[in-house]
Amino acid sequence: MLEKQIRKGDFIDAIFYCPYDIHELVTEEYLSEMLLEMKEDHKELLFLCAVRLFSSTQIAKIRNQSDRNIRKVRGTMVKKIRKKLLPALLDKAEKQQPMTLLEKDFLEESGMKIDSGEKK
Repeated sequence: MLEKQIRKGDFIDAIFYCPYDIHELVTEEYLSEMLLEMKEDHKELLFLCAVRLFSSTQIAKIRNQSDRNIRKVRGTMVKKIRKKLLPALLDKAEKQQPMTLLEKDFLEESGMKIDSGEKK
């Protein structure tokens, strides 16, 4: 996929195809800031899980760690992301900025009712 983009002249994804520049792969400012503030090992883990689609077993071999440890760190990382995501999305809703269905679903799963951009 990456090679096809390069052949077409689309180099942005190839330039930022690195765990430490993962914040450059998203367009939403709040997501970019969250990713930029992450610890380096969490950035690497997120990159390997979400971008490279490696299993926890594959990542464990790469990092010379146990599969169990990788799953535990991934769970911690996801909790931290979700914790920062909620206030960012609530702020977006209060400002009545357009939201994706996934963003609305996340807020509803978190117990927040969103209707036309307003918190209830």
